[in-house]
Amino acid sequence: MISITEAQLRLGGNVIFFGLSWRIDIGRRIGLVGPNGAGKTSILRVLRGEITLENGRIETSKNLKIGYLPQDGAELPDQSVRDILWSAFEPLNRMEEEMHGLLHRIQNTGADTEEHEKALHRFGFLQDAFQHHGGYHRESEAKKVLLGLGFQHSDWERPVVEFSGGWRTRLLLARLLLEKPDILLLDEPTNHLDPDVLAWFEQYLHASAAGLVIVSHDRYFLDRVVTEIGEIETGRFRTFKGNYSKYREQKEILREQLLAQKRNQDREIAHLQSFIDRNRVRKDRAAQAQARMKRLEKIERIELESDQNTIAIPLPDIPRSGLDVLCLENLGHVYGDLRALHPIDATIHRGERVAVWGANGAGKSTLLSLLAREMEPTEGTVKWGYNTHVAYFSQHHAELQVSQRAVLDELSSVAPADMQTRLRDVLAAFLFRGDDVFKPVSVLSGGEKSRLALAKLLVRPVNVLIMDEPLNHLDISTTEILEETLRRFCGTIVFVSHDRFFADRLATQLWEMKCGRLRVYKGNYSDYEYAKQFERERLETNDPDADFTDNGLSNLSRQQRKEQKRLEAEERNRLNAGKREKEKKCAVIEQEINEIDQEIEQIEARMASGDFVRNPTEMSKTGKRYKALLKNREKLYAQWEKILDSLEVA
Repeated sequence: MISITEAQLRLGGNVIFFGLSWRIDIGRRIGLVGPNGAGKTSILRVLRGEITLENGRIETSKNLKIGYLPQDGAELPDQSVRDILWSAFEPLNRMEEEMHGLLHRIQNTGADTEEHEKALHRFGFLQDAFQHHGGYHRESEAKKVLLGLGFQHSDWERPVVEFSGGWRTRLLLARLLLEKPDILLLDEPTNHLDPDVLAWFEQYLHASAAGLVIVSHDRYFLDRVVTEIGEIETGRFRTFKGNYSKYREQKEILREQLLAQKRNQDREIAHLQSFIDRNRVRKDRAAQAQARMKRLEKIERIELESDQNTIAIPLPDIPRSGLDVLCLENLGHVYGDLRALHPIDATIHRGERVAVWGANGAGKSTLLSLLAREMEPTEGTVKWGYNTHVAYFSQHHAELQVSQRAVLDELSSVAPADMQTRLRDVLAAFLFRGDDVFKPVSVLSGGEKSRLALAKLLVRPVNVLIMDEPLNHLDISTTEILEETLRRFCGTIVFVSHDRFFADRLATQLWEMKCGRLRVYKGNYSDYEYAKQFERERLETNDPDADFTDNGLSNLSRQQRKEQKRLEAEERNRLNAGKREKEKKCAVIEQEINEIDQEIEQIEARMASGDFVRNPTEMSKTGKRYKALLKNREKLYAQWEKILDSLEVA
């Protein structure tokens, strides 16, 4: 358990939070949200003990094991993948080393000696503990986590220096999971994970009994993993029950309630002020006016928090395209001897919103570059339809913008005349406010350049948007503004994003790419996910009569699919809840066994001393306690094994 009471933190002269009281128990699953720069990472570092509070106190349970994954990763030693992961088992490694030493002593001492007997007893105790804590399964467990996070078997002996920063962060995450901390503090853990790895990671966290505090911009991930939301905004911290979607609903209800209270208060203030203005110079009403002035001064004014989601990005009028916006005919591409895109045929119609989906390296960015005519295909053709006007957003190109213009002037240079008076509103939505709009583009960070490039994309009168990872560098609020804006856009959109919530809200079809091959699924991400589940079940049952359409969707009605998914989700939640409860019981029993083992070890140390045998009363009392502990440990082990067996069956 971690407990924070009336805490205040100030960094660089700025108050990050104040009056924060919060308790985090093992087993709680908390998502930490708030605007960029609100202090989410600072809270994680306070919980870990890296930052000292200015006021208040923080208390941590004795022997609590806290694991922390920083957003930007951390330095790793120049070792192999195996060595990095093996370091997660340090207590077991030390135990194994001691066992080897004991075995050598046993083999080299006489069978009837006291030293031999003590070594044998200690070895037996360690062997039981080693087996109990999974010492003999370390390698298989490490490889299971490694494969789950997207590595290959061949990576086991590879040096860490051969991996990119994103893969090193995955390796850090793998080591952290293998350490099995009581509470996990994860700062943007999904940044470098593709869809298949994300699905595995979610399942792993569901099966874990650890407490979780997660900072993430991935709303779909938060919906699936957390059961509470902690919000930090303008120094204030509040908690909400439920996942991210429930949190948004509660926030909207609170805002409406506060808005109604403010309207009532504003009417009361206006009424009092009107009476004061009319009567303070009249002698017969001066006393009453004075009383109302005092009453007015005592009113605690209701202030509405700035809600960025109320900002609406204005869009220009766009020309109407033909019905067939884009036709791909036998489109393929190779880089030398490497096949990046196998030949595909596809058509996109006016108004469709296509999510290009797949793992890193599947060929998504190559496809978008071909569509945007950033490069010529080696095979086939890309045919744009009648009156199409295309704008392309590339994360890489956005960060390379070079201009001496101010941000506002840069946006003005691409905006039509009817948008010129609304450019400040567009920039405000992308977090350029006040004097920020006068910054030269040349001094902007990579993230700021990316946000400016998105703003430039939306003010142009185009009817086709091609976007490669547009959500990088955006916080949740800005993402939701962009999401609503694109839903209002009446043109055609093709986009790459790993954000499942974004794809679910926006897409009308999903193009799945695997190893340069394309398959089209109609519908949004939920429809795609259901179709993939249907495919898996068909393969598992080998049912040749399974009713499955060419586009990957079941012929069940949409309502039937929703009902089926709801029932499946309820069953999964029920099974997961039961599993977590059993895992918690296991953890409690393991703790009890550990405490008994410590006491047994202390008794054995006393029994080995010369003074012990000189005190018959103490010998009798301690002997009875020793036998009771051994019996109790055997009973607890039986309970523990029974629960483990039931978990394996489940």
